[in-house]
Amino acid sequence: METLGGLFQQTRERQGLSLEQIASRTRIQQRHLQALEEEDFASLPAKVFAKGFVRSYARSLGLDEDEALQLFLTSSSNFYDRTQEEQQHVQVTLQAAHRKRFNWNLVVILFLVIGGVLFYLLPEQQEILPPTPESETPLRINEKEEEAILEPTPSLEESPASVSPEAPVETIPRPSSPSSAIAPSPPTPEPQPLLPSFPISPVPEKAAGPGGSLVLEIEATQLTWVVVQSDDQAPHEALLQPGQQITWKANTQYLLTLGNAAGVVIRLNGESQGPFGKPGQVVRNIRLKP
Repeated sequence: METLGGLFQQTRERQGLSLEQIASRTRIQQRHLQALEEEDFASLPAKVFAKGFVRSYARSLGLDEDEALQLFLTSSSNFYDRTQEEQQHVQVTLQAAHRKRFNWNLVVILFLVIGGVLFYLLPEQQEILPPTPESETPLRINEKEEEAILEPTPSLEESPASVSPEAPVETIPRPSSPSSAIAPSPPTPEPQPLLPSFPISPVPEKAAGPGGSLVLEIEATQLTWVVVQSDDQAPHEALLQPGQQITWKANTQYLLTLGNAAGVVIRLNGESQGPFGKPGQVVRNIRLKP
């Protein structure tokens, strides 16, 4: 059975074409064309983009696109099935780890809530108990005072000579009742803890580079949305298909936003930049300058 890689390579060599010429026709990188001929599916981007490469390659050689696509699906079925199983396994592992971490977070939150409730409610439930009989100090009264209390005081009519109007009246101290004791003052409420404050990072100042010509080249290997701001100009956005390439010029710097961080190859004055992230990751405010 003829394979996809063999069909592409034999047809290209029969027509006397090189991979570089095919890359120029299809706007597909040469390494991706070589991966199709060698059936190295691991070196290709996602399956949906790889199918687009197959159609473009077949069209450039004058082959039937549907037939070439069918050969690709047959040849790559084992690879993509195995890749899908690995992705599902990784996803299940991540979900299990997330649930475990969520359970621990819930336990910690419940512990903190219960501790806070106990901290604020326990002081209010404390009662001021009355003093016990053992704690009361009995009032000492001498014998003379005790007799004066027990014996009735004679009136002036009964014994006018026994009481002198000028004699001072002796005041007998009376024991103070337990209710007259000074009640202890209620406990002073403790100050509530302040919530932690987090520092706010300052906005970086606008950078200024030396004068000159800066040439930015962006080549898409996967479907990618990009936003480019040159110097102080208004930003421009574009949706790049695999194999497309765009160029900008500026004097000092560029500010980029990538909708698929691993889907583009970026060069500044011919020097490669990045990588800036993983496939499918959105990365903002990438500053490029000399």
